[in-house]
Amino acid sequence: MKTVVPTEKSADELEYSRIFDVHTWSDHLEVNQFINLIHEQYFSEPLHDIQKKHLKKLLLDLYLAWVEDPELCIAVHLNEKQYRAKTRYNLINISKTTIKVVEKLHTLGLIHLKKGYYDRAPGGKTRITRIWASQELVNHFERVYFSPFEIQIHEDTECIVLHDTDKKPIEYDDTPETIRMRKLLFSYNQLLRKTHVDCSHLDEPFVLKKDGRKFHISSHNKFVRRVFNNSSWKQGGRFYGGWWQQIGYEHREFIRIDGARTNEVDYSGLHIALLYARKGLHYYYEAGYNEDPYTIDMPEIQDQEFLRKLAKSVILMAINASDEKRAFKAVRHKLNMEGENPSDISLTDNFLKKVLSKLAEKHTGIADMFLSGAGVELQYLDSQMTEKIIQYFTSVEVPVLAIHDSYVVPETVADILKDRMWDAWRDVTRLGENETDPSVKEDLERTLIKVLNYDLAEGIIDNEWLARIYEFRSKEYVSPRYKHGLERFKEWRDKKG
Repeated sequence: MKTVVPTEKSADELEYSRIFDVHTWSDHLEVNQFINLIHEQYFSEPLHDIQKKHLKKLLLDLYLAWVEDPELCIAVHLNEKQYRAKTRYNLINISKTTIKVVEKLHTLGLIHLKKGYYDRAPGGKTRITRIWASQELVNHFERVYFSPFEIQIHEDTECIVLHDTDKKPIEYDDTPETIRMRKLLFSYNQLLRKTHVDCSHLDEPFVLKKDGRKFHISSHNKFVRRVFNNSSWKQGGRFYGGWWQQIGYEHREFIRIDGARTNEVDYSGLHIALLYARKGLHYYYEAGYNEDPYTIDMPEIQDQEFLRKLAKSVILMAINASDEKRAFKAVRHKLNMEGENPSDISLTDNFLKKVLSKLAEKHTGIADMFLSGAGVELQYLDSQMTEKIIQYFTSVEVPVLAIHDSYVVPETVADILKDRMWDAWRDVTRLGENETDPSVKEDLERTLIKVLNYDLAEGIIDNEWLARIYEFRSKEYVSPRYKHGLERFKEWRDKKG
């Protein structure tokens, strides 16, 4: 059935978008032939090399958006200040020339464009300009012979990022350590590049967020960066990127890697455990193996599930923030964005202060770290653990998908992942490394590390129970969209060798 492109879109349709990615690229022969065709057919005055490079970049991104989901828009800045060429974060030098090429494509009728706006009013909404391929450009897209997988993130894209205190990327001089980190991430991203990662249950290439917005899932959105904060190599350092970090667990459990089912394994209450570890204490040893760090007693809240989510948000925000006002504002924003706040509960500063006081009573050993801004230091510790896990699995060419303190791997290696997570915990915290009692080690490991797809509360899984689980999984729904995408990816990968 022929694609019919709308010339106008509603506000909700415009919201379904992704940002223009300046890093995607391809030097494939047929890609270049396509760009030359568009250039020769529509540009009576030939573009110079720099302009033509920008044309190529825009056409590639528009093509990817269309081929993955014809309804997807590209969000592109038309403000010159948003473009910084000749930096380590923009090595292919995509500059403000983008704006002129966008305007030219619109004039030629090759794209539709809806200008953005900036609302200066308190709480006002801002929207970046949206573009999408016109019917005429789509007619050309439908005749291309190259695979969309020929378009990839440029291999020179910077993956080690240093932010200043305003969370803006800054330049830095390379050291043996940044070179080492970049080399590891380069190998990891190369592995992800040749790996098919998708959710098998989705009939369309998006998930619905709790606020009703669509989030696009793309096989091209797999590039991972490591981001450090506050101009320091000892703060932050977490791994960001990959669409799997942007969806909820209810969808992550359907992730498949090269067609194989997966398990997600999680560190339980990691930042709480890390704070105790900084004082030489193993939280789950001190408090009891079955003690939930986020459980408190609040008679005002009957919904225990919400109470736990609230307590978790309060304590984690209190660890990250340097004052109550910022912490409580962040709690309200998080819960409201996720639609988790029951309408009859008013999360005032006074009420949240009471919640924080209850948590301080529960965690007297680390209460002095509340409102200390220690979160970025804890992120550095958990990023070291993640690095060790990524390093191992990359070395054996098994993709692992990191979601900060949890990891998704093919289910056949979930037990290996648990062992590596335990080793990473011991290496970073130096806790448990001398534990000789097998039963104590087993209890500590079982409590700290959870396989989310299975209920390990009792720590016992018999073969009959596992057989029932595998039988259920073998019959679960796998969408035609997923099967078709996997087949096309494997065909492309086999041709590439």
